[in-house]
Amino acid sequence: MVEIQSPRRLLHALGGVAVVICAIVSSTASAQYGSHSLIPSGTVDAIGQELSGTRAKQAVQAITLHHRMRGSVGYEAAARFVEDSLRAYGLSEVELISLPADGQRFYGTQRSRPAWNASFAELWEQQLEGGTWHDRQRIASYDEQPISLAQDSVSGQASADLVDVGVGTSETDYRGKEVRGRLVLTSSQPGEVSQLAIGRYGAAGIVSYVRNNRTAWWGDDPTLIRWGHLYAFNPVRGFAFMVSPGQAAAWQTRLARGETVHLRARVEAGQTPGAYLIPTAIIPGRDRLHEIVFTCHLDHPRPSANDNASGCAAILEIARALSVLIEAGRIPRPERTLRFVWPPEIEGSIALLNARPEFAQRTLAAFHLDMVGGNTEITKSVLRIYRSPSLPSFVNDVADSFARLVNSQSQQFADTGRAELPLVDPQGDRRGLQAIMGRFDTGSDHQVWAEGSWRIPVVYLADWPDRYIHTNRDSLANIDATKLDRAMFITAATAYYLATVDVSDARPLWNLLRESALHRAWETSIRTDALRASGGSDADIANLWRFHFAYEEGMIASVSGFGRVPDNTAEEARTWNGRLRALVGIGGEGSRTGCVAALGEASSAFVYQRKPNLLGPLIGMGYNYLDEQLVAQHLPRPALLDLDDGYGQISYAYEALDLVDGHRTVCDIRDDLSAINRPVSPGLVAEYLAMLGRVGVIERVR
Repeated sequence: MVEIQSPRRLLHALGGVAVVICAIVSSTASAQYGSHSLIPSGTVDAIGQELSGTRAKQAVQAITLHHRMRGSVGYEAAARFVEDSLRAYGLSEVELISLPADGQRFYGTQRSRPAWNASFAELWEQQLEGGTWHDRQRIASYDEQPISLAQDSVSGQASADLVDVGVGTSETDYRGKEVRGRLVLTSSQPGEVSQLAIGRYGAAGIVSYVRNNRTAWWGDDPTLIRWGHLYAFNPVRGFAFMVSPGQAAAWQTRLARGETVHLRARVEAGQTPGAYLIPTAIIPGRDRLHEIVFTCHLDHPRPSANDNASGCAAILEIARALSVLIEAGRIPRPERTLRFVWPPEIEGSIALLNARPEFAQRTLAAFHLDMVGGNTEITKSVLRIYRSPSLPSFVNDVADSFARLVNSQSQQFADTGRAELPLVDPQGDRRGLQAIMGRFDTGSDHQVWAEGSWRIPVVYLADWPDRYIHTNRDSLANIDATKLDRAMFITAATAYYLATVDVSDARPLWNLLRESALHRAWETSIRTDALRASGGSDADIANLWRFHFAYEEGMIASVSGFGRVPDNTAEEARTWNGRLRALVGIGGEGSRTGCVAALGEASSAFVYQRKPNLLGPLIGMGYNYLDEQLVAQHLPRPALLDLDDGYGQISYAYEALDLVDGHRTVCDIRDDLSAINRPVSPGLVAEYLAMLGRVGVIERVR
């Protein structure tokens, strides 16, 4: 039996140590807000006062005027707005990077998607008069609501009856139905049904009423029209309109009564060679070789206010505010350079880091803002501060500390009407922020920067859930200026600290790392009890703690990326980690699992490294490198790809590739992966890594 302390025993054991740490922090926090001592209160005040949620919301409005599909005229207009604003704000090295995208060129694992534009699209319901069909009601208009036309639709027209095929992804959905030359009504995304509906059964086009993301509010609003997609690289071409579930239900009622629903569709749209346009600029520090990066993603349909005009407007306002403060001498010029980047989501980031490798080489940390302005009462969203994946970095602890500061100050203001740092915009809400600090999550550009190809520590700020994401209701009316203000402050203050910190004399940072280590030890102790209760083995429990302390060692080591850490400070930190290890009851490296026995000595010892000419995550935007290779080589799909981590995200495969570093063995990766998520079969990990080798993503180290 592995003797690991229970959470209660561990809390008692750590209690005295925690009191000491709190006392140390409090003693160094004079003239600060509460116990926060990372940057002087004057700097906190200056940043908080200069940032403007109202100004950021005005930028949100400007961006939402454009239908920002990749490579489109609308996207270019939004990119030009950002570029012009950066020049007006006086930032340095303003550039609109243009990377060719034609459907053939690859940027690492991302096959570039050609530009897509539409000039006209309308869907009308018709009625029969005198033996001729006449327009009766316009159902969809690209000019009024461009989200009503699915992305990657091509030109076409039809005057045809509507046929309900239900889900439409199985041949049984079409059995006994006359589809050829007609328009099909489906509850699925258009891309999921086009191969059958158009390619096999000859439908003239698709009408989709796919519902929004499944959350607690799923299906509540029958008026929502969801953003639709056809696949950019599908050889089956066609068009698809998006309608609300309410509209579809009305048609279905009539069809069930035996009535005919006749529609007329006309579309003028298509793909052409284009470019990924990426605005960027810097606030130069004294050190031009190291950068702290702010990113967002500029694309998405009109209006897409929270997703993601909010994140793009937020980093634009941070750029303005920090530039003003630094140029006026109200805060010191940072040691490290601050860079701001506005790419298309995921594919733009993959393209940028492949085409401009110096960006990744210079970046010490990145901040990705994707949905940071939703009014909680309207969108039902909560701001979340997500950590980097398996890569340990003190950057995340710093961001968490500023988020806790804003949480406490904003709640104090909500409770009493008084606070030193309320961060309340005159045109915004006054409730407490209640941001959640959480584990790594996938779903946006941060997963590109943090991925094993580049291993850049990243902080990801995002609202979730947002009941209006990817719909016609993601509008400016949902945006709260105060929420923007607070998200911007957390980001700007954390980034400015990282740009200025001198790790050779940073006692408050080391105190923070100790506090955070206590918290993580408590969390791991809770996970220990949960793992034991679910039947976890002693070996997997010991493995959990082995990874925990390896992670804590990595947290200490991560500080050295920002400068030389004094020997005595590093030794003090290692001693602290050793004391925690002794309190928990783990000695040495902890015992290993039975992975070696399961795979055999030879297979378990395989070591892989990433191929340098194929960088990026395997799933990009609108393109899946791994799936295409599996199909082309007639290989089975590895089961690890579909393994859920228990938090609703399929991150085992992402993390497994992230752990491939030329040093870890297959069993090292399996054990680390089991500690990050939940215990996973060694065979699944070995199969996945072997498959990645066969498709050329990784290679054995000899």
